[in-house]
Amino acid sequence: MNIPPRPKTHRITSDVPEHLLEAFQHTIAEFFANAHGGQTGAQRAAKIRAGDREGGLDSLPQPVDMPEGDTEQAETVAEFLAGLYNGTDYRFDLTALRAPEEDLFEHCLAVLRLDHRPTVKVRGYFPGGEQRWQQIITRWNLDKRPAPAPVHGERYQARYVTNQEAPGYRDMTLVVAIDGDPARQLPIELHFSAGDSERIAVILSTCIAGRPREWHEEPLDIKAGELRPQWFSIPGARLMGQ
Repeated sequence: MNIPPRPKTHRITSDVPEHLLEAFQHTIAEFFANAHGGQTGAQRAAKIRAGDREGGLDSLPQPVDMPEGDTEQAETVAEFLAGLYNGTDYRFDLTALRAPEEDLFEHCLAVLRLDHRPTVKVRGYFPGGEQRWQQIITRWNLDKRPAPAPVHGERYQARYVTNQEAPGYRDMTLVVAIDGDPARQLPIELHFSAGDSERIAVILSTCIAGRPREWHEEPLDIKAGELRPQWFSIPGARLMGQ
């Protein structure tokens, strides 16, 4: 008689408050009962994911072939596939999936489920998948579209590039680049009025040089060997804390 090998085990030790011991033991017993019957949440999720993978693989050819057409649906699906390829560079509005026909919509959802926890990137299911996705992006000029507008509530890391001046005016235009977002590689111009420029100067003098009433203390984020900004010693730079 062949006896199946016992599964590997891992010993888990945990300290449980005495008043919770009975509830803890009940939870452990319930977990093992469900696990033996394949009824834990993780087991059910794994079963659903297995079904999603099969459905996604069946549906994958339909969306991938669609961008070769010239319809509005083809463009929407091209944007959808580009979003799966790189959601940072090619942001896709999911409400656009309301436009395709119902069967194509279902195929796209199946592919989206396939890409939820991928063991293989979607393009990896196709020979030359990387090149095929690049062809889709190039065909629909997705790499030449303007960067999306800033999203409310998101934080962008800006890098100073230069500034512009208009002789005779006190307005200020800063030219900055947004770091960490390939879709925003081109510099962005930020124009400030004279009043806003003055307020920005006040904020810089207080936030970078130190707190307004505690100039003797060093900022919490100061780096080893870092000196105070040169402009801090310029007359009038300390607009606050005088």
